[in-house]
Amino acid sequence: MGIFDFFKKNKTKENEILENKIVENEEISASIIDRNGKSLNEIYAEKREIKNIEKPNALFESIKIYNEYIVRFIGMQMQNNYAPIAAYEKANGEIIGYLYLAKDMSYNLSIGEVVSNMKIEFEKRMNEKSIKSYAIFYHSKFNDDNDHSIANRDGEFNAISVQYKFEDNLSGFIGMPYLFEEDQIIYKGFSKFSKEQNNFILNTQLIEDKNYFQETITIEAQIIENEAGLKIKKVNNGTVGDMWGGIFGFERLSQEDGKNFLTHTAAFILFQEAVKSNDEVLISEVKHDAVIFRGAKTIDEESRTAFPVIKTDFFIDVVNKQINEWDNVNNLEAIIIGGGRDTFGLTFFATDYAINSAKYKSTKNLNIELSGIIYTLEIGSLPDTTPDGPNYSEGFTMYMPNKEMSELGCFDFIGQLEDFREIEILYEKPVKGYILKIRLITNEDHPDFFTIEMFVNKENMRFENLEIGMKLTGLFQLQGQIKE
Repeated sequence: MGIFDFFKKNKTKENEILENKIVENEEISASIIDRNGKSLNEIYAEKREIKNIEKPNALFESIKIYNEYIVRFIGMQMQNNYAPIAAYEKANGEIIGYLYLAKDMSYNLSIGEVVSNMKIEFEKRMNEKSIKSYAIFYHSKFNDDNDHSIANRDGEFNAISVQYKFEDNLSGFIGMPYLFEEDQIIYKGFSKFSKEQNNFILNTQLIEDKNYFQETITIEAQIIENEAGLKIKKVNNGTVGDMWGGIFGFERLSQEDGKNFLTHTAAFILFQEAVKSNDEVLISEVKHDAVIFRGAKTIDEESRTAFPVIKTDFFIDVVNKQINEWDNVNNLEAIIIGGGRDTFGLTFFATDYAINSAKYKSTKNLNIELSGIIYTLEIGSLPDTTPDGPNYSEGFTMYMPNKEMSELGCFDFIGQLEDFREIEILYEKPVKGYILKIRLITNEDHPDFFTIEMFVNKENMRFENLEIGMKLTGLFQLQGQIKE
């Protein structure tokens, strides 16, 4: 179960460390804290001379019991985690951290929903006298004004806001504005507190290995069983963005115009004439050799999506067991979970779900054409053997669900290259890659037991030359559609 991750504002490349500063201004001066590669604990464990706090006030005296959570929340932001958190004070004075956790990455709640749920729960406990106070921490539009509304998109992230309430009826909001400057986050301090008060809060030492979130709420999608005996799970966090990275290259899409490029591509696909339709959806396509850009939109054009498809003639019999419908695109897309050849498990993105959803929901046994998009590719080798461990044959191959992306039908693999050919996608800047035929399961009696065709962009390869028979390893997205 991973930490609840609503939104990640990517201001730095992966593994870079932000420099955390408290900036001085004319009204509120505060000390400067330089991160400089230290651990979060080391930063706030530094011994500083704290002068007598000037002008103590009721709000500061109340808020300071949540100092550790203010510091913890800043630390989360420096780790590029923008999830809201909360804490409350029990009747005996103990402070308890409160956090929403998503069971898996496929289903989440919005920041607004979580903050609202937290407030409702804490107000209930306040009325029952089971808690004395609470504080909710989130990122907001606050900019030294009274606007503590939740930040949801780029350009709105201005401050850390704290919504608080204490048993003496002291309640409201306070905000700590911040600025992004290159690889730095500059914090201005709480506008209602003095320099000394801000330093007192921010120099709070975090306790190593302490569990700061003693109470957690699990966010879990509802699963129902339909008349055909199939499980239907509603997903609200599905995305096809990585598939486009597999086609155009992740480096290309990480550039400043990457988002606009994808938006333009989707619009171009959806503008084409429909090649298939029914009473609810229209399907359009743009073909580039074995790579098809497919668009799907509802008749009223209120919901639309576009994704790449790798054309193949390879198919197997699949037993459909569960459908994870993507509610965030009005069920135009879905992940299918089942089994292949009565032997191995499968989870794949259904590229034809928009047009064939009724078949998927009513039929368990289907012939499915399977293909893949490779995200990373390296030269593979057999796992190390030990005296007490298994012995791997030269023909060993395998695939297994990726730890972080299994819900999307992504797999790690060691496979054998059976064949390949080079292709070029002539769309704006030409994209060069290969269609690879990779054996994922070795069965001496059935050479093509599970051997599928996959596309790989040359930019996503960590080597240059391919040779038939070589071992390959990497990460791929499995796709499938009902054979016509």
